Amino acid sequence: MTMQFSLKRIINSVYRDVTVLRGSIVTGLSIAAGILFIAFLLNLGFGDHSITAEDYAGTSGLLYVLFGVLFTFSIFKEVHDQKKNHLYLTLPISPVERVIAVWITTYILYTVAFTILGVLIGQMAIIFGSLFSKVNLHFISIFSEEYWKMITFYLFVQPVFFYGAIRFGKNRMGKTVLSLLLVFLGILFYNFLIYGMLNHDFDVFSGEQLASEAFNLAKKDFSITGRWLFMIILGPAMFLAGYFRMIEKEV
Repeated sequence: MTMQFSLKRIINSVYRDVTVLRGSIVTGLSIAAGILFIAFLLNLGFGDHSITAEDYAGTSGLLYVLFGVLFTFSIFKEVHDQKKNHLYLTLPISPVERVIAVWITTYILYTVAFTILGVLIGQMAIIFGSLFSKVNLHFISIFSEEYWKMITFYLFVQPVFFYGAIRFGKNRMGKTVLSLLLVFLGILFYNFLIYGMLNHDFDVFSGEQLASEAFNLAKKDFSITGRWLFMIILGPAMFLAGYFRMIEKEV
């Protein structure tokens, strides 16, 4: 089906997805709110009686990624339902528009919603803590380097789960995590093997101070290279693979 790109269809698709999944979204955010509230209270009780920007990023970061992955898998549930997928796949929207709509829903809208939720829950925890402990009233701050690292990390790791959500039919999350783990171990072993072959004459594994420093510097260089390759190649590649998988599903 050939059609011109339409922003209106993307907006309608986003609205449809949010409407269809509103029950799951409310339940997920409610669970996240409860966990965040308890975590913030523990942080206020055992910490310095305040929630800094770093505390907020450390407390909410893991939940942000975890619930984001779960949300990504839930949005493609209809694709694998034999009773509903024909209705979903015959909607008047192109694969490109569908991919963009899903990304807007599972990244932009989700990030905004989770951030607002985290701030509100953190502020409630501060007010509650001030009533029963030595916590001083203060406004929670989220704008820290750790916070932006968390948002950026999810930006580039989410496409992997996006592809896994549409690629696998059963046990989608388990298969995606297992595939990601195998790829990571394979790359790690390959880099370690190549590094050892190219530098065995320099005794980098001898444990001596000079060798250890060389090994640490090389590992740091490899980690930076790998990070850029992951961000530039793997993220867009997974979206592209998901796009072609969407075309296969429609056919």
